[in-house]
Amino acid sequence: MDWSEFDLAMSDERYLDGAAVFKEEPRMPVLTVLDNLEDGMAPEAVAEAWQIDLRLVNAVKEFAESRRLARSFR
Repeated sequence: MDWSEFDLAMSDERYLDGAAVFKEEPRMPVLTVLDNLEDGMAPEAVAEAWQIDLRLVNAVKEFAESRRLARSFR
């Protein structure tokens, strides 16, 4: 997935070999959040499991849904 248009993400070789990560949480891959949502985890559960702001989880969900690259989540 191309995360270049997702304002909350960045790709930088210094973090996780250039994988898309959150600007606010540069050790957290954005794709991990999406994978967890696709596996059926509720946004609140993802935020709690990874100790990240729920706002970031919801932003990933909305971005993916807007790109029609993911099915609707809870």
